[in-house]
Amino acid sequence: MVSALAHQVLSPARSRRRHGALRAAGAALSLWMLAGCATLGGGRGVSRSAIDRILDAPPYDHMHFGVLAVDAATGKTLYARNDGRKFVPASNEKLLVTSTAWSLLGPEYRYETALWRTGTADDGVLSGNLVLVGSGDPTLSEPFWPSGEDALNALADSLVAAGVHRVSGALVVDVSTWDSTTVGPTWEMEDLPYAYAATGGAFVIDRGELRVIAHGGATPGEAPALTWSPVGTPGFVVSHVVTAPADSATRIRASYLPESRRLVLHGRVRADTTDTVAVALRDPVRQATAALYRTLEDHGVEMDEGWSIAWDRGDDLGRGCAAGAVPTCPDAERVAGLESPPMSDIIEAILEPSQNWMTEQLVRTLGATHGEEGSWSEGLNVMRAFLRDQMGVDSLDIAPRDGSGLSSADLVTPRAIVRILRTMALRPDGDLFRHALAEPLERGSTLEHRLPELEGRLFAKTGTISNVNSLSGYLVRNDGHEVVFSILSNGSGLPSARVRAAIDDVVRVLAGNP
Repeated sequence: MVSALAHQVLSPARSRRRHGALRAAGAALSLWMLAGCATLGGGRGVSRSAIDRILDAPPYDHMHFGVLAVDAATGKTLYARNDGRKFVPASNEKLLVTSTAWSLLGPEYRYETALWRTGTADDGVLSGNLVLVGSGDPTLSEPFWPSGEDALNALADSLVAAGVHRVSGALVVDVSTWDSTTVGPTWEMEDLPYAYAATGGAFVIDRGELRVIAHGGATPGEAPALTWSPVGTPGFVVSHVVTAPADSATRIRASYLPESRRLVLHGRVRADTTDTVAVALRDPVRQATAALYRTLEDHGVEMDEGWSIAWDRGDDLGRGCAAGAVPTCPDAERVAGLESPPMSDIIEAILEPSQNWMTEQLVRTLGATHGEEGSWSEGLNVMRAFLRDQMGVDSLDIAPRDGSGLSSADLVTPRAIVRILRTMALRPDGDLFRHALAEPLERGSTLEHRLPELEGRLFAKTGTISNVNSLSGYLVRNDGHEVVFSILSNGSGLPSARVRAAIDDVVRVLAGNP
């Protein structure tokens, strides 16, 4: 097994990780802070008229805004506008998923990608199958590994270190506790080829993406040289990409053909240049399995019967072991495996850059661990029930359709988001959750280039899809008091940058700036 410590060496530095207790709120204040919002009143110097002037000025007066800002210490409403109305939240939807996963699974929860034998072992030879039990680990890729190939190499190393050099059966990847749906049920067709719409399953590497490196030829029309990763089944990638004139832009688009299980690339690459693009893989479990098989062979592990995938619970895996129940099979034994970083690191890797694929993996993990299966429907059911029963969110205030917020069918109210954020702040590890959010000037975060004057004082989740912009989080005001806020905007018909500017101006007013 590759230990958690060894894995952390490969993980990026978490230099900003700050542990510590929440400011002295105390148990006595808990009910008060969660008891609902007080009557509007200017509260701690927030200029309501200044916010109104921003949101009522053309062209923003033609948009829909929902805003709620409350004093974190008292629960008093500082500003409210349509806070009980539902809005499409874009990536603010991630706050619902990550708060549920943090609460139900815990910040120290770790995924395990384990290799099991279902037969006997003698002198480095496994008689029977080698079974990988997929857990949906979302960390077998950047930023936790340089690439999915590196994660597979570590997995193969752990098997070789256990003394295994031959398997008389097959490599079988057991993904039967998760469904095999690879497209969000309410996503738009035009999004599906792109990496931000990649989806996964119980065993996936490289965030469900195919990364293509294209080297343009010397002359237009010439076929460019293409390489890609992960390298899965033979013939999976078919290229119709051509070399374009030097003054052209590189554009590569992917189309997945399910009937032939091929990913067809169309487009162009500039002459004499090298460009890298990422596209949605669309056959992620099968390609990850084929890549693992190749990696094991490269490490000298022979498998007499090739590889296969156990899609259905109860599939016979040999020696009386069935898919979906390998860890409880008396004749199965864990041989090797990998352990992920803790959930707190995973959620930070989701919230700071707004990573869609990892969020959807969390949804299905919730379904697998607290529901009937690793599916979107089960995961969303678990999330809805938790937010309603444990966080006190009104069931009419949320209507989730995915986890990442890519769906324009998601709906949530500003008051639901504020309630979730305030509840998370009251946890003993609330400060850890707060610092998993994006911050101004934080490299690689969605707030890196926004509100620099609020560095160290603003911790928030952004959100952007067509005609939707949002920002919700925690803000320390100029007077030292903290505000919990949610700003949701819909129906702009404007460039996102222009709407974000108005949202940022509202945040400045909340901070106490003129």
